[in-house]
Amino acid sequence: MGLNSPYSHYFSTNDGVKLHYLDKGKGPPLLLLPTWNISCRIFKYQLEALSDQYRILALDMRGHGLSEKVNYGYKVHRFAKDLQDFIKHLQLSELNLLGHNFGATVICSYLELFGFSSISKLIFIDRAAVPMMNPIWTQTEIQRYGPTSDPKSLENLCYEITTTQEDHFMKIFFNTMVTHLAKDKHKELILKNSDTIPKKGAASLLFDAFYQDWRTLFPRITKPTLIIGGRASLISASSQIWTSQQIPNAKLIIFEEDEGGKHFPFVENSKKFNRVIDKFIQQQVNLIS
Repeated sequence: MGLNSPYSHYFSTNDGVKLHYLDKGKGPPLLLLPTWNISCRIFKYQLEALSDQYRILALDMRGHGLSEKVNYGYKVHRFAKDLQDFIKHLQLSELNLLGHNFGATVICSYLELFGFSSISKLIFIDRAAVPMMNPIWTQTEIQRYGPTSDPKSLENLCYEITTTQEDHFMKIFFNTMVTHLAKDKHKELILKNSDTIPKKGAASLLFDAFYQDWRTLFPRITKPTLIIGGRASLISASSQIWTSQQIPNAKLIIFEEDEGGKHFPFVENSKKFNRVIDKFIQQQVNLIS
């Protein structure tokens, strides 16, 4: 689904940035936000399989995918404002809102800034409560919060992003994000839709995202929430369990490694993933069967 797709559309944010989105199907709206440096076309299998029951919306965030490549606004709070602009543009309500990793961070920022009034349900995929390591934390706290970097490592990573060849960084990064069972077509889908932001913007956005802390937000989330993690993910399954325990009445699904349980379960095991999402939205208690 690209420039010539009948499902491909654009709108402009309040600061004049042209953002691309996909809009397919009819029914309750389900808005999908990809992670950092990934195009919304990563949700190919959700657009194909779920659009017969839902209005599937997938947003290319600022600088991502087919959205405008500006040189400003690569901050989490600005992306949250872009999300609000999008929701207002389409006059969405009773919205099921799904965020993959960084997409979940954007949603958390949106909730803190703009509240819950447009939201029906929330789905967070493989996101740490606090991505940045604090040296004073105990091992128990590390397991709870799921950090994956320390300040020096993040600085080196951001430098590498801005100085490596066009797709060299993402190919290395990619190898830590899929299971050893990933099919070639799944790897191709992820790689084809990776490395989409201007380099300086990508580094700025990643740096900002790693310093977000959502621990005090979780207990204040009042909407039904589903947490999805992967047993083999760099973001520990224990942190996903802890997050689910902080959000009132949240549900939790952990994909095992042989189920595609790393960073992209919605690509590696789309059939189970789509079934879980459908059952959650339909308020069925047993999400796995």
